[in-house]
Amino acid sequence: MSTGTDLEILALVRARLARRLGEDEALSWLSDTEPLAEAGVDSVLLIGVVSELEQELGVALGDDAVLEAASIGSLAAVLSQGERS
Repeated sequence: MSTGTDLEILALVRARLARRLGEDEALSWLSDTEPLAEAGVDSVLLIGVVSELEQELGVALGDDAVLEAASIGSLAAVLSQGERS
């Protein structure tokens, strides 16, 4: 998949996190700015999800950028600005 719009990436991040957390909905109860920890996302889960998304979107992110992404919105923004591989 080539890099999509910011809204597409945001939806993809939500869906991927929800799947990993065993949620049916795409975390609709969590706002784009709330901490991922509110949904039970820890650093190990986050790195796994980001690795999948990097491959799917064809981008590469530094570890610092990933760990600093504290919300769904900030993670989507980092992915949309990632270096194309």
